[in-house]
Amino acid sequence: MSNEFDLNPIRFFTSQKTSPNSIQIHNIKTKKARNLLRGIDSDSYKSTKTALEKIKLNCTRTDYKNSLLYVRTHTFFEKTDVGQLFNDFCPKGIKQPHEYTLSEILKEIGNYTNELCLLTECAYSISSHLSKNEFLKALEACDDLVKNKGVSIYLLRVISFITNRYQLFSLEDKELLNKIDKLKQSIKISNNNFISEAVSQLSNLRTSHLAICKRINELSTDFEKGLIAKSFINPIPNNYDVFLKTLNAYYSFSLFDAFLYYQNISKFKLPFIPPHLINSDLTLIHQEFCSIEFDPNLIYDEVDEDTSHYYLRECFLFIEQEKALNYLLIHGSYYTPYVSNKRINQFSRPLINRYFENLKNLNQLRCEKMVDVEINWHKYNNNTCSMLENSSALIYLLTKKEGYLDQHEQYLFVKLMSYTRDIGEICPPDFLERIADDAKDYLLKIVAQCLITINRKSQYTEHQLRATIQDFCISEFNSNLLELLKYLHQVSPAVTEHIITISNETFLSTLFHLTDKPIDALNLRADMLFWYGEITKDERFKDRAKTLRIDIQINKEKGTIDDSRIYVDPLNFQQWFEDNMVSKLTMILDNLMISNDSSFKLDWTSKGSSVSNGEELIESLLACYKEFCENKVFGIASYLGRRIRHGTFKGTAITEIQKLPNEQEYHSIFEDKDFKRRLDEWLLQYEYMIEDLVKNHLQIKSKRKPAGLITTEIDTPAKTVIANQLVFDILSLYPKRTGVIRLPNLIIDYCWRLVEQDLAKTKRLLSQKKSSHGVFSYTPKNQSPYLKRTFSKFTQEVNSLTGQKFGLMASWFNKPSYASPSADIYLLFNAVISEVKERMIGFEPTIDIGEKTFTIDGGTYYILYDALYVLIHNAAKHGKLDGTIHFNVLPSSARNTIRLSLSTELGCLQDILKSESQIRLFIESADKDSNFIDDAHIIEGNSGMKKLKRLEKEGSISNFNFYSNEKELLLCFEFDFHLDHRGIYDDIDS
Repeated sequence: MSNEFDLNPIRFFTSQKTSPNSIQIHNIKTKKARNLLRGIDSDSYKSTKTALEKIKLNCTRTDYKNSLLYVRTHTFFEKTDVGQLFNDFCPKGIKQPHEYTLSEILKEIGNYTNELCLLTECAYSISSHLSKNEFLKALEACDDLVKNKGVSIYLLRVISFITNRYQLFSLEDKELLNKIDKLKQSIKISNNNFISEAVSQLSNLRTSHLAICKRINELSTDFEKGLIAKSFINPIPNNYDVFLKTLNAYYSFSLFDAFLYYQNISKFKLPFIPPHLINSDLTLIHQEFCSIEFDPNLIYDEVDEDTSHYYLRECFLFIEQEKALNYLLIHGSYYTPYVSNKRINQFSRPLINRYFENLKNLNQLRCEKMVDVEINWHKYNNNTCSMLENSSALIYLLTKKEGYLDQHEQYLFVKLMSYTRDIGEICPPDFLERIADDAKDYLLKIVAQCLITINRKSQYTEHQLRATIQDFCISEFNSNLLELLKYLHQVSPAVTEHIITISNETFLSTLFHLTDKPIDALNLRADMLFWYGEITKDERFKDRAKTLRIDIQINKEKGTIDDSRIYVDPLNFQQWFEDNMVSKLTMILDNLMISNDSSFKLDWTSKGSSVSNGEELIESLLACYKEFCENKVFGIASYLGRRIRHGTFKGTAITEIQKLPNEQEYHSIFEDKDFKRRLDEWLLQYEYMIEDLVKNHLQIKSKRKPAGLITTEIDTPAKTVIANQLVFDILSLYPKRTGVIRLPNLIIDYCWRLVEQDLAKTKRLLSQKKSSHGVFSYTPKNQSPYLKRTFSKFTQEVNSLTGQKFGLMASWFNKPSYASPSADIYLLFNAVISEVKERMIGFEPTIDIGEKTFTIDGGTYYILYDALYVLIHNAAKHGKLDGTIHFNVLPSSARNTIRLSLSTELGCLQDILKSESQIRLFIESADKDSNFIDDAHIIEGNSGMKKLKRLEKEGSISNFNFYSNEKELLLCFEFDFHLDHRGIYDDIDS
């Protein structure tokens, strides 16, 4: 590295030159084009863009190309947001700019050699400081770059690199943060949000790299900014067309970016790009700029098994360095989301083959704890490789072997799951299916099928996985799934985690040989979560297990679900949310919280057009709403299928009306053929209307059901207001101590608010159909007064029936009162009483409870359940089994707090005195003992007063007090419960 290289002579030499404007207005042949250019308001982006669009539409391609170049080079337009070849702020650009030829762009590079030399020198200075972690000096050099009109994608990469260091090193340097924010504002970074967000998200060490790559790869090839983002992931173009389009995309931002991109690609001497000599001064400075190395031990503080993953993500930030470029080409070829027909770039293959040239079999891969780790730039090294490099090596070998493994390699494949990462997302599913088909033992089959379901999820692949788990469980673990998980965890914690994730109630309830009833699936799920929380020391899984057990008990108290109105099972939705969305949402929200952006645009219709945190948040929330509506097991769709489409709606609407003519009193009027014909015609139209409602309208809107009334989109102004408010509430709630655990309750509540817009639309349509098709009328001719009265009565009864039925059916589309996962506090109390009764023979107390209702949400009620269980369990154990328990709830003077009191009857005064003495002893020892017990007593274990004191210490309850009433033989307990508390996490980061 030559950091001492003296650039002053070159600076002096280049400063003496002048770069000509490459085109003048007289070079533009068409008078119309010249006049349009002269009429532009140079301060107006809209005026400039409109004039250029008119020239493009009405003049020749050459005139349009020259006009655009004139705007981008003439000082008169230097303040327009269209942007110039050199800028002091981020350009907005124009949609679908002209595609210049390679020679035309190279000509401009030659024309502006002086400026490019100066900017490359600034870039050298910036990178030199960055490589030493001299961030303030680097930002000062960035100011020089801006002053010399060097605002570029390169500068955006630098800003992202410094921001990442600020977060990675947990710096508290306010000056640095202020300088970053000031720089962003000065260069109008919001002018080109897509590029800045693509740079930020791809390099952000807290986001899912594979998810961001997938979204970028799915962008249209006609989207020029998307081509830039794709070049961050896949630096080498496959062909000349992609190269030229990408070069033009960079050129549309700045000439400096086009120069850097061209120089990078030129290193590979691609056969479709003709060689071209760049000015020797510029080449010399560029070579020095590229020679600056970024030492991972310095920029990451230390190198461990995850560092290479971070390094790969950031390679494109300093891609001019050869090591970084090659590392990205090698590992980016394998550590990337798998898509069908994926091909490794042929121009990367020689580099890849040299890197892995000594690799022949899986036993050459690293299969041990990764203590000594390095970034291996030149060769794969199984002694120092990281998880990422090991993963690339595994996919390389599987590709080479086309998924065929010998018996020893099959064993190693399972073991390697703990020393690789994201194999299910990056490995071709065909190879995994071959491994599963060839597997001789259950363990390999389970591992392979788990990986298959990650990337190729279908009913068939899930069925195969369930069948294998079930067979393995029965044959080796006496049908005990928990024992299978314990065994799996010893072999591969990664596979165990995946099974925990996919094993929701629906999955478990279809293991027919392991779970007899749905309640068995719920209990098994709770056992699995609690065990996994214990083994990983992750309190959040234990919390989920506790909440699930309480919900099971509460559902026993509630009885069966009232199926008379539309319904979404809140418990199942919450499980789905926790399994699929919590980690994703918390990552997005964490990034939003640390991004320092005071605002971001909420566009609920622009899916896939950005890679920002705001766009990711919108996509995640839309996924929640889609699941809420479309899930066929617990969503709106399940209700529509069960109640609406499977005969109930049609039967309710038609059956009684069809039976009415059979009644004795109406036989006489059916002798009138005209009346009978009219009624038959009306009935036919009525039945057709009902059939149309059922088949087309009472559906979730989709391509197959375009007239469906319930949509999963934010497609009305009212829904937009609700969705925006949801985001506001999430951002307000999330930073709080209880934020994460309360997210599913908040989201399900807003899902109901959204769907209520469609339910109201549904009820309006039913009312319209009732008015247009549900009214029968007939005026008899030449009939006796008696028959006229009978005709009239029949008509009235038909219309009364249709009115009743449509009123009833409309009521089915009301939100249920128990839509959110919550429970009345007295219902919670009764659930605890019931559970203690199940455990304590002879416990049949008389219950005296208050009259007021207080609702506790599902994110916090297990804390109260813990406290009540302690008291009631001890009442059953030490008190009078058939005595009285008094329970009351009152508002507290403290904000958002309630005061609970529970009194339990004992047998005699001696019992009172003995219990009082024991309780005081417990409390005193609890005050002295710092090792508070974690068990919530939902699963039998230690508990009692220590548990209550622990809850008090955490802040979940407060003002705990107890006293005796010797006259009435009562022990009385009181405490305040804080409605927004949930105890303490060791690590509350998600």
